Amino acid sequence: MQKIFLQTALVIAFGSGIFSTTYAQVGIGTQTPDASAQLDIVSTTKGLLVPRMTTAQRTAVANPADGLLVYDTDSKHFWFYAGGSGWAKLDNEPFTLPYSATQSSTPGLMTITNQANGYAASFKVDQAVSTSAAVRGEVNSQFANFGAAGIYGIASGSVGQAGAFHASNPAGDGNGIVSIVEGTGDAVIAQAKQTGHAIYAAHSNAGNAINATISGAASGKVAFFGNTATNNTNNIVEINTQGKGNAFLANHRGTAGNIAVFQAAGANVARIDRAGKGYFNDGTQNSGADLAEAFEVTDNIASYEPGDVLAIATEKDRTVEKSAGAYSTLVLGVYATKPGVLLTDQPVDVEMIDRVPMGVVGVIPTKVCTDGGAIHRGDLLVTSSRPGVAMKADPGQVKPGQVIGKALQNYSGDGVGKINVFVNVK
Repeated sequence: MQKIFLQTALVIAFGSGIFSTTYAQVGIGTQTPDASAQLDIVSTTKGLLVPRMTTAQRTAVANPADGLLVYDTDSKHFWFYAGGSGWAKLDNEPFTLPYSATQSSTPGLMTITNQANGYAASFKVDQAVSTSAAVRGEVNSQFANFGAAGIYGIASGSVGQAGAFHASNPAGDGNGIVSIVEGTGDAVIAQAKQTGHAIYAAHSNAGNAINATISGAASGKVAFFGNTATNNTNNIVEINTQGKGNAFLANHRGTAGNIAVFQAAGANVARIDRAGKGYFNDGTQNSGADLAEAFEVTDNIASYEPGDVLAIATEKDRTVEKSAGAYSTLVLGVYATKPGVLLTDQPVDVEMIDRVPMGVVGVIPTKVCTDGGAIHRGDLLVTSSRPGVAMKADPGQVKPGQVIGKALQNYSGDGVGKINVFVNVK
């Protein structure tokens, strides 16, 4: 038996039957215990055997002291009592797969930090027919704060993404992100607290940058945009295109409803029905000043220009040409500079580059000359002998259908000029 060396003596009071002990360092197998140890055991052939018990016995220990150490014969691990956190394994057992464990720990069960330029952790399912996720996160909580999330990403540096998803196979058909909500919450919430975009979507191929669809018996909206900041004067929605396509396309394929409805204070003020007809509660206002209609011309369209006086062509139906001859009864209108409303028998997607906008009513800059004398405001105008040019009319010679309109400006110059005329053929 190894000797036990005590650095202090025991003082025993036999008379009273009470033992008084002075506690000091104890060395087993050594006469010089380490100064930092209360008990120093030295041996090269034997070990220290701590209390051994089953899991049931360990967990049944009454009021275990903080730091109490035992060996669990069921789990084959050393366990210590960590105060309010309960029992914890002492040894660092090898991490083997498959691994499953349930513990209670605050703030977390696992922390991995990589201070080099690499992944802190990498997970991959390398199976072509797999239907499982590489990483699955789940939280069962009644709270809705940011931390209560199945997966929570933080970008704490000056740049970097809090979350990044990349479907990297160019020939694949997988989605970058799929978000499904079975309850009443939102599928995606995006909030930008600085000058960045809440959502930025870019597409470099033929697909859609954003595709929102409601299917089945859903009764919600495909998209809703609202501005609750009453002092914000920016546009709620802004559409900008540098391509050749439409900046905005609304496609109505149903059997009821309108293509577009516009409201103010919750009441409809304008709408465009499925046939393309527009309705406006308080009228319309255009930047142009006349009503025009698109017409074909007999000659090369490049030989016509705004201000030309136009007359009915005699060689082809529904065609116009520059007026020819004074006091013509075939006069019909003036090549409009900027019509406010353009009428046509063509569909809306036809650009009509082979037709001229002929103004029939309204204020139109018109080519004039002084062949009938100097023009004064209010004078009646008729065609002159110059092709496409009007002149002052002699009221005694005017016949029905010859008057183009009334001059709104004076003109007394040489040659052909251009003045504003209120066109209204009579």
